[in-house]
Amino acid sequence: MNIRSMKALPSLLIPAFALAALPLTTISGQAQSITHSQLVSNDSFFSRTLAPVSVYAVKGKTPQKTYQLKSADWIQHDATQVLTQIAGFNAIRKSGNFGFDPVFRGFKWEQLNLVTDGVVGAHQACPNRMDPPSSQVMINQIKEIELLKGPHNFRYGPSTGAVINFKMNDPVFSDKAIVNGRVGAGYETNGTNRRTEAYVNLSTRKFQTAAALSYSAGDDYKDGSGTLLPGVFNRTALNLSAAYLLKPGKIASVNITRNFTRNTSFPTLMMDLLSDDTWMIQGKYQVNAQHKWYSQWNTQVYTSLVDHQMGNGLRPASATMLSHVYANTETSGGRTEITIRRPSTVWYVGADMKYEYANGTRSRKMLTGMMAGKTFYDTLWQQGSILRTGAFVHTEKKMGLYQLTVSGRMDWVHSKPNQPAAKTVAANSTLISNDLNTSISAGISRYFNQNWQASFWVGRGVRSASLTEKFINYLPVGLDAYEVVGDPHLKPEANTQIDFLLRYKTDNTQFQLNAYYAFMHNYISTVVDPTLRPALATSPGVRKFINVKDATIMGFELSWNQQLAKTLNQDITMAYVRGQNRVLNQPLPEMNPFEIRYKLTAELLQGKMQPYVSIRQSFAQNRVSTAFSEKATGDFAVTDLGLKWKPATKIQLTAVAQNLFNVTYREHLSRFINNNLPLNAPGRNFVFMMAYTF
Repeated sequence: MNIRSMKALPSLLIPAFALAALPLTTISGQAQSITHSQLVSNDSFFSRTLAPVSVYAVKGKTPQKTYQLKSADWIQHDATQVLTQIAGFNAIRKSGNFGFDPVFRGFKWEQLNLVTDGVVGAHQACPNRMDPPSSQVMINQIKEIELLKGPHNFRYGPSTGAVINFKMNDPVFSDKAIVNGRVGAGYETNGTNRRTEAYVNLSTRKFQTAAALSYSAGDDYKDGSGTLLPGVFNRTALNLSAAYLLKPGKIASVNITRNFTRNTSFPTLMMDLLSDDTWMIQGKYQVNAQHKWYSQWNTQVYTSLVDHQMGNGLRPASATMLSHVYANTETSGGRTEITIRRPSTVWYVGADMKYEYANGTRSRKMLTGMMAGKTFYDTLWQQGSILRTGAFVHTEKKMGLYQLTVSGRMDWVHSKPNQPAAKTVAANSTLISNDLNTSISAGISRYFNQNWQASFWVGRGVRSASLTEKFINYLPVGLDAYEVVGDPHLKPEANTQIDFLLRYKTDNTQFQLNAYYAFMHNYISTVVDPTLRPALATSPGVRKFINVKDATIMGFELSWNQQLAKTLNQDITMAYVRGQNRVLNQPLPEMNPFEIRYKLTAELLQGKMQPYVSIRQSFAQNRVSTAFSEKATGDFAVTDLGLKWKPATKIQLTAVAQNLFNVTYREHLSRFINNNLPLNAPGRNFVFMMAYTF
C-alpha cells in the first residue's frame, strides 16, 4: 500500500534574521589525517570560549572538556546510546534494545533540535516514536557530536532545550591514492546481541569516497531477577559518500544513508515494529576562501524519507481486533551559511528552510462481536505539513580578557492539515496557522587567570508546535494510555534561560560547573478533555495538546577529572534537574533523577592495557506528575568492570562485565509493559568487542 502522496517540494531558501550565543557540546569520531578543513585557518581564541559545551573526541585534544570515545561507540546501532554518556542525558525506553528517545535536562521530542551536519534530519514515521530522529543517525559515519545546551545558539535552527549536531567526517584528499578504514564487532551474552560495523575510505588528489556498514540484532534479555523481557530487534544501515575537489578551496559532495529496521519488539506499546525504511540524502557545496571578504561559504540541500509499518499480530488483542499502521514522513530543506573572520571577531550569517510532512493510516479489522468482519480506517496525522523558513546571525568578539557572543534568528512557520479529519474540521473555524518567531541570546566569558574561567549566558528560544502536537488524531502517544488529539492553533513555546559556567583547569585536574534556570512560557503539554470521545472503547479517555502558561526547569551538571598518578585517572560527573508546572503546581513529567557517575581508569604497559571500573548511582525520583499517573522510581547503583587491550597498534580488544552485581532496576524514563511489569534494564551482561583499523 503506497500512501506517499506529496509531490516533491521545490528547492528554495528564504532568508530571515538572527543573533546568537551558546552553550555547546561535541563528540569526536573517526579522525582523518588530511582534511579539507585544514585549508582554513582557525582562530584559537574563539575555540577556547567557555560555553555550555562538551566535546567527545577519539583522537586529539580540544579546549573544551574531552571524552575519549570507545570503539564500541561506532558499533552502537542507536545514537542515543552514545548520547547517554553525557551528563544530563537519559532516554525514554519503550523497547528493550531499540528506539531510545533522548531526554536532556527534562527537554524532549521537538524541544531538542537533532540534526546531522547542521541541517539533515528525519521525522519519525511512527506516532509513538518507535523511530525517533536519533535512531536514524548512523553513528559509525559520525566524526563528532556537538551538544549546544539551552537556547543559546541558533545557527542550526530554533532551539529551546538544546541542539544536537552529529558532524560527519570531512572530505579527505591526498596526492597519492590512500585506502584506510576500520572493522569492528561485538557480542553480548544477555540477549545475544550481535553488532558489526565497517568503514572504508579512498582518497586521491581530486576525489574522495567512503562507505560505511553496520548490522545489529538481538533477542529477549533477562533483568537482574531473571525475568525474561522482550528485546528482539534487527537493524541494518548503509552509507555512501563522495566528494570532488573542483578547484582549490571548492568542494562538491553527496552523502546517502539507507536504514532498515525489521521485526522489533515494543512491549510497552500496543503494536510492534514490522518495518522501518529510511532514505537520508544530502548534497553539499563548500567554498573556502583565502583572500576574500569571507573565509567560508557552505550550502547544503537534503531530503529524508521514512516508511514505517507496525501491527499487533503477535499480541493477544489481535484475537478480537487486528490493527495495522502504514505511515510515512518526508523532511526536506536546505541551509546556506557564510563565515566572516576578522582579527578579533567572527561572524556566521545564513538562512535555512525546512519542510515536514507526515501521513499515515491505521486499519482496525474487527474479528469478534457484532462488528465482526468490518474494517475501520483512521488517519494518523491528517497529512499535516509544516514549512519553516528562517535566517540567523551569530557573532563572537574578543575584548581583552572577555569574549562576547551574540546569536539569534527569525523564523516564519506555516502549517496546515492537507486531509483534515471530520472532527478537526468541526472543532476549528480555520486550520491554517502562521507563526513569526524571534530567538536571541547573549553570553560573556572571562579569563581570571590561566586556571579560572567563568561565563554567563541568557537567551530566549522560540519554537512552533510540531506535527504531532498540531495534527495527531486520537492516538495514545503520551506517557499514559489516553488517546491524544492535536491542536492546529497551539501558540509557539518560548524558553527564557540563563546558564552560568565556572571552570578550573590545571595540568592534572579539570573542574566544571554548569548551572541553569529555564522559564517556559506557553509550554506545550496535554490535559484530559472529558468532552472528547476516544476512537477505541478500551481507551480511558482523550488528552488534548494545550499551552501551559508557565513552567520552569532548573538544575546543574558538574564534572571533575583528575590525574591521580602517572597511570591512574578518575572522572566524576553529577546531573540534577527539577521541572515544575506552575499552573497545576506539580512536577513536570519525565524528569531525570539526580545521578552521580564515577570512573577510575588505569593505563598499564605504556597505555596498551586499560582496566577500569565505573559506578553509576541513580537516586530515587519521587517528584512525579500525578496528572499523568507517573510512577516513582527507587534508587539503584550499577557497577561495570572493563578491560581494554591493544595487543597490536591496529587492534583493540575490549571485555566488559556490565551490571556486575546483577542489580534489578528500572530507569525512571522507561515505560511499563503493564501496570505490574516494568521494562527493567538488563541484568548482568558480558560484552566482548574487537576493532581493527587499517
